[in-house]
Amino acid sequence: MTTRDGHRTDALAADLQSDPVRVLLVADRPEVGDRAATAIETHADRFAVTTAADAAEGLSVIDSGEVDCVVSGYDLPGMDGVEFLRTVRDRVGDLPFLLFTAHGSEAVASEAIAAGVDEYLPVGGGTDGSADPAPLDTSDLEHADGPYATLASRIARAVSRSHTERRVTEHLDRMTDAFCGIDESWRLTYLNERAAELVERDAEDLLGDRIWDRFRALRGTEVESQFRDAMASGEPTTFEFHFPGPDLDLAIDAYPSDTGLSVYFRDVTEERERERELQELSERFRLAVEGADVGVWDWDIRSGEVRFDERWAGMLGYDRSEIAFELSEWEERVHPDDLEETWAALEEHFSEETAYYQCDHRMEAKSGDWKWIRDRGRVVERTDDGEPVRAVGIHIDVTEEKERERDLERYRRIVDELPNSVALYDADRRFAVVNDRLTRVYETTREELIGRPSPLLQQLREDRDDDPFAELVAGEREALSGTVELDIPERSDAIIDFSLRRLAINGEFDGVISITRDVTVERRRQRELERTSARLEALYEDSPDMIDIHDEAGEIVDANPVMAAELGYDREEIVGMDVWDIDAELDQSEGVDLWQSIEMGETRRTETTFRRADDTTFPVEVQVRRVDVQGEDRFLATSRDISERKAYERRIERENERLDEFASIVSHDLRNPLNVLSGYLRLARETGDESYFDRCGTALDEMERLIEDVLTLARQGDTVGSVDPVPLAELATRHANDVLGSIDGSESGGDGSAGAIEVVVETEGEVLADPGRTKRLLQNLFRNVAEHGGDRVVVGDLPDGFYIEDDGPGVPEDRREEVFESGHTTSESGTGFGLAIVERIAEAHGWDVTLTEGDDGGARFEFTGVDRP
Repeated sequence: MTTRDGHRTDALAADLQSDPVRVLLVADRPEVGDRAATAIETHADRFAVTTAADAAEGLSVIDSGEVDCVVSGYDLPGMDGVEFLRTVRDRVGDLPFLLFTAHGSEAVASEAIAAGVDEYLPVGGGTDGSADPAPLDTSDLEHADGPYATLASRIARAVSRSHTERRVTEHLDRMTDAFCGIDESWRLTYLNERAAELVERDAEDLLGDRIWDRFRALRGTEVESQFRDAMASGEPTTFEFHFPGPDLDLAIDAYPSDTGLSVYFRDVTEERERERELQELSERFRLAVEGADVGVWDWDIRSGEVRFDERWAGMLGYDRSEIAFELSEWEERVHPDDLEETWAALEEHFSEETAYYQCDHRMEAKSGDWKWIRDRGRVVERTDDGEPVRAVGIHIDVTEEKERERDLERYRRIVDELPNSVALYDADRRFAVVNDRLTRVYETTREELIGRPSPLLQQLREDRDDDPFAELVAGEREALSGTVELDIPERSDAIIDFSLRRLAINGEFDGVISITRDVTVERRRQRELERTSARLEALYEDSPDMIDIHDEAGEIVDANPVMAAELGYDREEIVGMDVWDIDAELDQSEGVDLWQSIEMGETRRTETTFRRADDTTFPVEVQVRRVDVQGEDRFLATSRDISERKAYERRIERENERLDEFASIVSHDLRNPLNVLSGYLRLARETGDESYFDRCGTALDEMERLIEDVLTLARQGDTVGSVDPVPLAELATRHANDVLGSIDGSESGGDGSAGAIEVVVETEGEVLADPGRTKRLLQNLFRNVAEHGGDRVVVGDLPDGFYIEDDGPGVPEDRREEVFESGHTTSESGTGFGLAIVERIAEAHGWDVTLTEGDDGGARFEFTGVDRP
């Protein structure tokens, strides 16, 4: 017999040469037993002999399990050797048994062989039992043909054969492959358990029968042809065969020997089925790749070489010649944000955590655009340790799919964020798709709601005699809308506005889209507002004040006719406007904070400025009260025009300022000349020097001039009443000719008054002004020039006014605001009221006056905002 790898089974017994052999010797005569034991142990050191006096004692030794071979005589006490053999076979089975007896015969030999004896050996060499054994001599033990030496040799052969067959049998039974032995007559001599399982037969039933008789379906097949060729040629053969009996695909190896065939066969049905499926799948894959825009990659993981096909390169806008067969060609084009996730998916597959590698990632095309790629692949080759060696896969451009997914996600988000409830019903009135708002309305999850009947559709069915939903499903109508009262978890008897529309895709019915809105609060609020508006309307019509109602967000929900008229809007225009569209001083966030701080029923008063439709403004007093209108916060604002009051307050304020100013002048500025006068009078009395009286006169003149300026300052601050066209050139010329004189009508003299300066007129236009006050304005400015050492004054035009510029020392920039203050002067002869009077006259006309630097370094007074005829 030969094993599958070509080694003979005899080699399996090679290791037995060193194993100890335990021999049980049961002799029928003592002298035979002694000689046999001596001969056996002399033959080989590995033989250890145990003797027994009879069969019963021998069976006890055998039962202990310490026996490799039994040598027995025939004529034993109690039972003969053949009976002893049968008993041993019943208990142990294949234990080697040799019958060595001096009382043998052909009949005994025949009986022993029938009982399964391994060796029958007569002591004396005859078979009739008549010869007695010769005395034991050393030469008998050493002589190769002596009966005892023959016995020892037969024991060694029997034990070796038994061990070898046992080990071969154990080896064959442990094999995962099926095995059978066939002799030269084509009889089955052995089948292991796997073989019997595959052919679905009992091994004991098959042994000894010709294979062609028991498996007639094999006749004339490749199996018979291959077996006969192997037997005839002596050469092993390997082939595959579909065994029709159990419907198996078998891989068969047959090894011929001198005694027949050793046949190994393996069930490869599943492998062949997988191969066929793989081949079919590969063919389908090939056809799919050829018919689709799919790129293929093949990666040698050890070397890092990756082969990309033309479609792979073309998918990114490249020719294949532009792509090197390197892993970096792929890695460098993967989006940096996707690379880590992609490698993680690869590592999971490499470590066999996943059956396939799959990942969607972005890759940069030659144009610089990013494309979404669906990357799929698997390891097709690994080392014995499981390390990946080769992987193959495909790239699919799914950019458009990702765009559609984003669009769908965008639409889903939009639908979920809608304040209305949105659903898609199937033909059986059940929820098929719902948005988040609807799940909140029913206080449940999307999964729980889908598949449930719609309460809205059930209510519609109960409220109507017809079935409009069935008409939508059938295509008899396209849309349906209305209002219904419905019990929902949020509230009972809710008022719901609904709109239903039939949805068809590619001409086929796909469902009914429903958009619903809970309008309970809105409808009830609307009815209450209608009642409130009716009550307020009567008050609005007769109220002299402006009244409006706005919500907590600042939107005006109602306004009375007076407000519309005062602001220059139609009443419909005001409703819907925000409060800050009218209130010029109100900031949106500040307004909301103010309203939220007002308690219910509390009234707040404030003053602000309203802006009319023509963009003019006027001051108002506003009283805001927070009121509850059917559970909703509203703010009732009553506004009143306070322009006259503000004007009166400003007049009072100005008068108070003047009184303060006069008190300051009287208490301070008049005290100085009075002190001078008092001092000079005292000196005149004491000394009798009349020159002191002249100085007293000068002090009186100063007091008179000061009083005159104070009175003028008080008068010039009044608002100008009527105005007339005033020719600036004529006034300036008259003053230049020294005709204008002083403000009280006296002639100017040589005391440094305005008559001593040159006036240059560069204007010919007229201004709308009070002539008297304008004359006083020019006189004070000319006098200011004379008092500060100026010789020349220029009167000229400005685009919206005029200017007066001198050649005096000018005023430093940091002191120009001070010159208009009452009592401020840098001249020894000035009172400090001249320029204050100029500013008051300008303000009375509504002009702005600014002091700057002239071209020659002097002072330049510019008057703007001047009206012309």
